Amino acid sequence: MSTGRRTADRTSNTDPVDVLARLAGALPVNRALECGRLLGEDPFAARSAALRTDTGQHRRLARLAAVLPPAAEVVADPPLLAALGEATALADPALYQTFLSHYILCVGSLVLLDGSSADPDGALAHARTKGSFMVTEIGDAGSHLGIRTEARYDPARREFVLHTPDRRAAKFSSVAATGLPQAAVVCARLITGGQDGGVFSFLVDITGPDGRPVPGVSISAPVPVDALPLPYGLVSFHGVRLRHERWLADGARIDAAGTLHDPQPDPDARLRRTLGCGQALWATLPSAMAGLAGRSAVLAWRFSAGRRSHGRLAPGRPVLEYRTQQHAVLGALAAAFALRHGARSALAAWAELRAAAPPTAPGAAMTFSPWAAVDRSLALHKAQSTRAVAEIVDSLQHRCGVAGFFDRNRLAGYLGLARAFDSAGGDNSLILLDAGRALAQERADSGPRAAEPRVGVEDPTDPGWWPLVVAALQDRLADDLGAALVARADAGHRELDLWNPLLEDALELGGVQAGRLAADAVAAGLGAGDQGWTVPGAADLAALEGLRQARSLAGPLLATGVLTPATVRALPAAMDALCDRLGPLLPEIAAALDPAPRLARTGLDEPGDLDEPGDLDGPRGIDGPGGIEPPVSALPGTQRWNGSKQ
Repeated sequence: MSTGRRTADRTSNTDPVDVLARLAGALPVNRALECGRLLGEDPFAARSAALRTDTGQHRRLARLAAVLPPAAEVVADPPLLAALGEATALADPALYQTFLSHYILCVGSLVLLDGSSADPDGALAHARTKGSFMVTEIGDAGSHLGIRTEARYDPARREFVLHTPDRRAAKFSSVAATGLPQAAVVCARLITGGQDGGVFSFLVDITGPDGRPVPGVSISAPVPVDALPLPYGLVSFHGVRLRHERWLADGARIDAAGTLHDPQPDPDARLRRTLGCGQALWATLPSAMAGLAGRSAVLAWRFSAGRRSHGRLAPGRPVLEYRTQQHAVLGALAAAFALRHGARSALAAWAELRAAAPPTAPGAAMTFSPWAAVDRSLALHKAQSTRAVAEIVDSLQHRCGVAGFFDRNRLAGYLGLARAFDSAGGDNSLILLDAGRALAQERADSGPRAAEPRVGVEDPTDPGWWPLVVAALQDRLADDLGAALVARADAGHRELDLWNPLLEDALELGGVQAGRLAADAVAAGLGAGDQGWTVPGAADLAALEGLRQARSLAGPLLATGVLTPATVRALPAAMDALCDRLGPLLPEIAAALDPAPRLARTGLDEPGDLDEPGDLDGPRGIDGPGGIEPPVSALPGTQRWNGSKQ
């Protein structure tokens, strides 16, 4: 083919869509074929092979367990459980995932469902055996309302036979590494005497002492997941026999005739109870998220404090003089402050649940997933905290330039963890959908409310302004959606036909509920004097977080008439005023909000120009270079940084 002909082919309007076909038209044939061969190599093969033998996180967990009380005692101590979760997340997100799977979900299920006899030798209690929790089935992952893995009761042998009906029902979990003993709490549908008894938990050996899969268990090759580099794989069961004591019966029993007697009134109630271990996750995960937000915000502030602008508007001036950088970095500090209050509120809510007797009556309806029905408040804490941290860290990563994307500077790993939990631990969208649906149904059932008074606080820089505004927004959205629901039901619509046009509104309402929960947690914390936790400028931080939220919800706030256009237009100026007030306090604020000044140091902690190659030499861990925290007041850029005030 001549050069002229190839050029003509390249500019033709009839070029094929297939990129390899276009390469074949743009390169000599032998080079095009070699190019296709090279590009066709499996990019995940090397990572998959490495993950197959990667038992490093479990070895770290086992060393950690050696200095901790037995796992059941850790699970029974919520402050310790939350602190350990936060510390492991800050140190290494993959270690946190391993920690929560073992302690919170696996051992937590044994504690919740009275299954201590299932671990008689204490292998799980002391992490000699790696524990996992298997609920997600790969074919229909997300809602968990249709779990299809079966545990059929054999009355002759008083055993259960665990079976995966097809490939779509394979469980997804981080168990693909070989060479270590593993067990898992497996959620499966109990079948006895032709009766579907609902979803129970069973403790199942996945591998033997030699680390090989036990008979009847098959584990796929590792499935790489960049967000959390762990040896995930698909697990199937083929007639695995389980002794009776491996059933986490939680007060249920099967009589001699093979009939199930369950104190829970129906299969939905049993599913809620089985997945009740999620309450421990949702109660403690916000602490980990608050930690990630605080550490990330402080890193970004220190980076910005040591950087100078090269823009033509103000060459050589601190980048924190730019309002956009102030809003992002100080806004992240304000968000971290709010998330810490939310974490405390979640732990307090869980304490109340633990003190109450287990429910034995039908509970909230399950429509999109079981999660909001297990506990709406805790599920909303989980959804709000994980989405907030993903948004914050994503913004800060960009605010730190290329340094924000270096793995050693931790922001990428923190972002991956927060994003992973948008789905893990209960899908956030489904949680918000169910929360919005439930509130709208409550309004539809209770009828129209009297018109509420105007928001009582007019100053957006007052910390009391946002809690009132978001409460008014929630009420108006709930009233509107409840009225639409009644109108559609009166017109004869039912089930999906009833809800389908309203789903976006339900999702929005669920998100606003989560936002109101967070705002109320901050207000309660301020009202209680922060309970011994002193943060300079606390009221202004609370107000700044409220303004951040108001700007993100400007559309619904205007659409419902909660705020006027003039108020919305004035929000940036109000943020500027708060930033000016907070600027001189930044060193003290950072010190109060940083959860890991020695545990998770990075190059971003160092003052000065971060373009130096030495900043990429290695992590700044507690035992590594720079392990001693420099006085924060010595960092450049910690004086007043607003040019108009200097």
